[in-house]
Amino acid sequence: MIDNEQDFAPESIFLPLIFKRGNQDGELIFENLINIYSEKIIVDQFSLQKKELFRIRNAKKPLSNNELDDLYIKWLSDKVADNEGCWVFYSWLNRLIHTLDEDEFIELRTNRNYYKITPHEQNLLSQKTIGIIGLSVGHSVAITIATERICGTLKLSDFDTIELSNLNRIKTGIQNIGLNKCVVTAREIAEIDPFIKLECYPDGLHKSSIAEFLLANKKLDILIDECDDLEMKILCREEAKLNGIPVVMETSDRGMLDIERFDLERERPILHGLLKDFPTSRINGLTNEQKIPLILKIVDVKNGSARGKASMIEVGQTINTWPQLASAVTLGGGIVTDVCRRILLNSLTDSGRYYIDLEELVFNKKTKFSDHDSTNPFQPFNWAEALLICKKYRDKNKYPDVPLDVIKIIVDAGCQAPSAGNDQPWKWIFLKNRLFLFQDNFRAWSFGNFNNISTNISFGASYANIELKSAELGYQSTIIFQDNDESNLKGVIGFTQKQERDNSKQLNLADQIYSRCTNRNPSHPISIPEDDYSAMINTVKEIPEASLIFITDREKLNTLANIIASCDRIRVFNPQGHKDFVENEMRWTKEEVETSRDGIDLLTLGMSQAQLAAMNLIRQKEVIETLSEIGGGDALLAGTINLVDKASAIGIITLPEYSKENFFKGGIAMERLWLHADKLGYAIHPLISPFYLFPRIIHSNGEGLNEKEITLLKTQRAQFLSILPIPNSTAEVFMFKIAKADPPLVRSLRLSLEETFFVLNGDK
Repeated sequence: MIDNEQDFAPESIFLPLIFKRGNQDGELIFENLINIYSEKIIVDQFSLQKKELFRIRNAKKPLSNNELDDLYIKWLSDKVADNEGCWVFYSWLNRLIHTLDEDEFIELRTNRNYYKITPHEQNLLSQKTIGIIGLSVGHSVAITIATERICGTLKLSDFDTIELSNLNRIKTGIQNIGLNKCVVTAREIAEIDPFIKLECYPDGLHKSSIAEFLLANKKLDILIDECDDLEMKILCREEAKLNGIPVVMETSDRGMLDIERFDLERERPILHGLLKDFPTSRINGLTNEQKIPLILKIVDVKNGSARGKASMIEVGQTINTWPQLASAVTLGGGIVTDVCRRILLNSLTDSGRYYIDLEELVFNKKTKFSDHDSTNPFQPFNWAEALLICKKYRDKNKYPDVPLDVIKIIVDAGCQAPSAGNDQPWKWIFLKNRLFLFQDNFRAWSFGNFNNISTNISFGASYANIELKSAELGYQSTIIFQDNDESNLKGVIGFTQKQERDNSKQLNLADQIYSRCTNRNPSHPISIPEDDYSAMINTVKEIPEASLIFITDREKLNTLANIIASCDRIRVFNPQGHKDFVENEMRWTKEEVETSRDGIDLLTLGMSQAQLAAMNLIRQKEVIETLSEIGGGDALLAGTINLVDKASAIGIITLPEYSKENFFKGGIAMERLWLHADKLGYAIHPLISPFYLFPRIIHSNGEGLNEKEITLLKTQRAQFLSILPIPNSTAEVFMFKIAKADPPLVRSLRLSLEETFFVLNGDK
């Protein structure tokens, strides 16, 4: 702490020199100042202040300027003007100012407070001590408190110095760049009121000094926390609670204000109990990234402003730290001052969190964010209609009886296949020894399912499992693919009994059906043996005309990473795409996961706590729309780019013609490849957004996209073709990352067989 700053370097001085003339000591000080500071400026407006004092003391009878002059001359008749009042020397300004004595100065300066603050209350407040930790937002708070004069002593703490980037919110001059924030703030307060007592802690606070800050000379009446340091936020509250000192904090986003009355509620949990499940003793051992979820919990980020939440996603991408605006900081200074005054005068006794949000108070009457009409046009699956189609189906083949328990095992295996967003768009009906595959349009409808590409791939993957499981059980399955938009029927499967299990072609892939999953865990880009690459390529080639290529060149991988990342962002920024992502695809809580048994469990994403916190921001429509407005969202790119950076290779499955049947066949190839990779011990992570978006600009006029999105996709398409120059007529089925990774601890669930499978009794 500095309390006798005259012993320090000039840049540390923050208290003015106050003295009176008319005595030996005062005259000596005056003469020294005159001689030493030859370029000083003397400002003597004592007479103006005295006359103003006469004016306020005669409020009942307004005095003219002539009457004020007469009163002043009469008052001065037996006095020497230079010896009246005080002289105040501001060394950092090189100014010597003649002003009123302390009592008269305070009386005149606070007169315009009456009667929002009564003279009695003003006197009570002058005996109070307030401490402020952190002087960015805290600078505005300190200046406002001093200006309103709701205390007699201010303690200030901040180790940081003024930087040019601070001047977007700290009202000070560029001449103060490089000076400690405590010193700058204290000087500006002293220039307003030289009689306010000031104590500065320019080295900041530590565990060893927090008690001194709270208790030295006189215990604080209020502690104001405006610091950025999580450890200090917790430490100062624990000490304040121990000593019965109330804490006030304002965050400058939506005017969020915290009041913690530890003076009245000694058992009150710090920070309203928001960290009750986290041992505060562990804070010191956390990295900055590990602290982010705790900080977001403290500020209750879901209630933040759209711009504030969007900016949080940009931290570390396009900006270095949390943004603050002068308007919000200035508002915060007023809010904190008002609240502290009422606490000090015992008119506000509650604790709690409050929002003084100008955007909620002053706003356009129209809705700020547009609602995208994305109501599912389909009704839930109609089993009765599907049964009628089954009964009308005819073919010349007659199939042998297959036990129902065997069919259930086969269908259950089919239901383990991957599907877009784990939407599980299949419905199965078993009738006359045929297994009918239907598309559940209600479940399949999504932004990603353009032209039913994703569902046809899913059906192919499901049939791959059925074929493998049938072979394992001694049956051979055949499917008649139904390429008919007028019917939900997608395939009719028949079974013929075989004499023995075929182990040669299927490579025992059926063993992997229940272990295969999307592995999004952090991976290791190991070198994959050529024999393994060849084995996986050959597995795909077993499907006529299907091909698989692996891209390992790091420069090409980097290009692909940017293409995939850009497409991911387009998908999430698109209103329908975002709605699908939030409402249809993701399952955000354990309860949602267990209730729906579909979609993607948030915990399967293999993310850190900080990344999960960012995901919960991205799910909010106003955040995405704001990111789109400001051209942000680089964090979305960074996540995907990092995924590819940790890939051993990127694999791409294609067939030569863009058709529904080829996407179905591609799904078979995809599932066999996936099962084979699982058998070899590799992690597969689909990166499919380009293949779900490119068809919109190749095979339509950009359906569902705006002009900006179409332009971006055309750019990304050109980049993609520079890596893989294939005709636009190609069926681009599956793009994925392959690497080594630990098995996921959590896997997405599947619907029960009772919800997807129906047996028509009595018709076998």
